Amino acid sequence: MKSSNIATELDRAFAAATRHALMNDVVISDMLDPLYATHKALNGKHASGELTDEQYTEKVRELLWMVGWLRSALFHKTMA
Repeated sequence: MKSSNIATELDRAFAAATRHALMNDVVISDMLDPLYATHKALNGKHASGELTDEQYTEKVRELLWMVGWLRSALFHKTMA
């Protein structure tokens, strides 16, 4: 997957997690904000050439997994 595509997927994951939390009156900003800050820092490092496309893609995949896990945990919490 291209680095721009995976970054778009991560942006969508952040939006979905936030939307799900708002719909269920759950505060997840304490957990989501640091991940979002990491995403922005990675974007900056990639843009400045500090990270190759491959390195950037790998790190964004890790973040995508974490956001997905957080959203899944939130879903199971609201279903209990």
